[in-house]
Amino acid sequence: MLAYQAALRRLGDRVLAMLARSLELPEDFFVQFLRHAPTRRSAFCGMRRIRCTPGRTSLGAGAHTDWGAVTLLAQDELGGLEVRNVEGDWIRAAPIAGTFVVNLGDLMQRWTNGLYRSNMHRVRNNSATRDRYSMPFFYGPRPDSRIECLPTCTDAEHPPTFRHARPRNTTNEMFRRSYGYSPVKESA
Repeated sequence: MLAYQAALRRLGDRVLAMLARSLELPEDFFVQFLRHAPTRRSAFCGMRRIRCTPGRTSLGAGAHTDWGAVTLLAQDELGGLEVRNVEGDWIRAAPIAGTFVVNLGDLMQRWTNGLYRSNMHRVRNNSATRDRYSMPFFYGPRPDSRIECLPTCTDAEHPPTFRHARPRNTTNEMFRRSYGYSPVKESA
């Protein structure tokens, strides 16, 4: 699992580099938010192994957005991931062997002033007889990073939509909304 997680970190770095380039920023722009010198293990990264069992309800995870920067998702052949499009319709994200689904999270939406959106998604178990497995990998900035609108995502006609934030505080807010408690002390 540690080797797999390290490989996903490298993939996450590549995805963030591509996002930076798409935003007309240097390829290594997001590195400053991911690492402290001299260690390279400061970014938030977490992995879950999720099993959705068949039962009375097929819903494995209710509609939600991801909280961080990017999520990389490996699905099994059953699939089950559904993404809501701009019209509000749920679209199935059919699994493709050997690939990952890339979800952009709430912090990427904040960084890009809404240019890139944190998409609403949910998970269903499409089988009445088999368990469904998935392994999302959540990758984001250090908890103490200052997240604010990127300079290439704002101008006179598009002022910043979101107030600056720290990932630690946004995560706490999401925990409060979802679970009724805050896991860590907030900072300014």
